[in-house]
Amino acid sequence: MQGRCVVAVYNSRNDAEQAYRAVVGSGVPADHVRLSNQPSQASSSERLSASSEGESFWDWLFGSDVPEDERRLYETHMERGGAALSVLVDAPTMADLDRIEGVLQEYNPVEIHEENRDGSTAAESGAFGSAGSQGGYASQGTEREKVIPLPEEELKVGKRATETVKHVRTYVVEEPVQKDVRLRDERTVIERRPATGTATGQPMEREYEVRELHEEPVVQKDVRAGEELVVRKEATERTERVADTVKKTRVDIDKTER
Repeated sequence: MQGRCVVAVYNSRNDAEQAYRAVVGSGVPADHVRLSNQPSQASSSERLSASSEGESFWDWLFGSDVPEDERRLYETHMERGGAALSVLVDAPTMADLDRIEGVLQEYNPVEIHEENRDGSTAAESGAFGSAGSQGGYASQGTEREKVIPLPEEELKVGKRATETVKHVRTYVVEEPVQKDVRLRDERTVIERRPATGTATGQPMEREYEVRELHEEPVVQKDVRAGEELVVRKEATERTERVADTVKKTRVDIDKTER
């Protein structure tokens, strides 16, 4: 088989057969799906072909690039009643691999590497050297790498508008003022002088009225335009330095040989 192979190992033959039918039903050609110890559905002819070409059972199931330690793990697991299922994905994309892995996951595959340590069940294991796997391993070859992310924080400073309210209030006060004004007063002056003409009439009591005119100040207040108060806003820019702390992930490698 050519392409990328995804391998799943199941605890029971029944689970593996259900996964086989589901994968074929999803549109994968039957000759791209191989089930260990499967007596039908094209595997018999493949077994004969593999035997005639000198291939082992594991070469027939997974390909020739599976390391020896991986083969021993698969063989040990299937000797206890398990079954392995391999699916070849032609010209795979991430969407294709995710779809096939999703189908295989529905039938409870086991991770045989983890099973030997803590008995937990996980996702499928990859074969053919380039087969996909989970848990951070990039391939199923003789060398593995695990990507450990080292996240860190980045300081980003933005800005937001705040308001400061200024109040302008007007109020009335009274101030004393003075202003000069010229006033006119009349005064009665009585003088005696010798008569210049003849007397007329008899002496009698009489009363004469003399009116004097006096001016006095009259106060009147008029409103006039005094001053104006102009209120406007002016914008300026300034630079302010913001100091804070960010978290970074450091690595401490234990170089002690064990």
